[in-house]
Amino acid sequence: MLAKTKPAKIRVLIIDDSRLIRAAASKMFGDEFDVVLAVDGTDGWEKINNDPDIQVVFTDLVMPEMDGFELLKLIRTNNKVAISNLPVIVATGADNPEVAKQKAISLGATDFITKPFDGLAIQARALAYAKLHSTNKALRSQTTLDPLTGMMNSQGIQRQLVKDLAFVSRHGSSMTVMTLEVDSFKDLFIQVGRAGAEAIVKKIASVVGASVRKEDSIARTGVAMFTVIMPLAQGHNSLELADRICQTVESFRAKLDGKRMKITISVGVNVIDADNQPDAAAVLDAAELALTQAAAKGRSQIYQMTMKEYLSILAEREKETMSIDQLLLKIQEQRVTEVVPCLDVALYRLAPLLAMLSNEQKQRIITYR
Repeated sequence: MLAKTKPAKIRVLIIDDSRLIRAAASKMFGDEFDVVLAVDGTDGWEKINNDPDIQVVFTDLVMPEMDGFELLKLIRTNNKVAISNLPVIVATGADNPEVAKQKAISLGATDFITKPFDGLAIQARALAYAKLHSTNKALRSQTTLDPLTGMMNSQGIQRQLVKDLAFVSRHGSSMTVMTLEVDSFKDLFIQVGRAGAEAIVKKIASVVGASVRKEDSIARTGVAMFTVIMPLAQGHNSLELADRICQTVESFRAKLDGKRMKITISVGVNVIDADNQPDAAAVLDAAELALTQAAAKGRSQIYQMTMKEYLSILAEREKETMSIDQLLLKIQEQRVTEVVPCLDVALYRLAPLLAMLSNEQKQRIITYR
């Protein structure tokens, strides 16, 4: 008879700068939970990014290095859904005024617990939110729609892109993929809170939806990011569309405390011509790289990138990171053309070793066959 597999423990992250609080909270969870400890927001943020198994976060508000407010902002504005949807339970005490609690709510705090902690209550919260997080994660894996905007999500746009790439390939035509993102969205999130930020995202979604053709596909692929697939579209037409969307968003009349808020987006445009038909992952990566280049130029900027330019950038990156062992392996596999562009970097890395060689050793290398 096969032994029954024990269910995995719920992985909980506790963030507090007090060693006594961390120890007490950890003890309250007991052996039924898998507890991860962090000493402040910076430490906690690093653990969240490096540990995909964390299911619930408990955090203090007042901490050195990075406080709970900044941590909430980073979590809720992250483009990885697994991170942005994490349940974050804020620990409050007598030294936390009501205004701090309201600020935490506006930044997306899931719930609150009060110090000193009640062991049964803290376990119940962790169990309930872990189950909810797991259920929502399972539902997201089965759907291709974004619940906030009603558009496709990342999974949906990837599936659609595979179909559209096959279509333009059969017809020997070109296409364009655009990626748009709200500029300085993290700062905007701090200003207007989660509800206000989501309202802005929905407004921009409606602008993008009204601007594209019926044959185009749109998806929300990040917290404040959208991807548009435009089959058969030419590069110059896409640039005109991107400019029109940027101008429309910039004309928004949103106000905060009586003052007009500046809302802008940047756009990366990836042009795929008939002679270069890459896979869907490369196309999306190129569009996001173009967006990065646009955002680096400032607010409300557009950057167009061809797949040829994208592949050239990748080659440069590979050249900088490729190890000597990898180069030797390529030579053994007779892929010499891939080695030649990397020779300058390889020689630069070997220079300290070559400088230590004696004249006799240098001569042996020169005469090596």
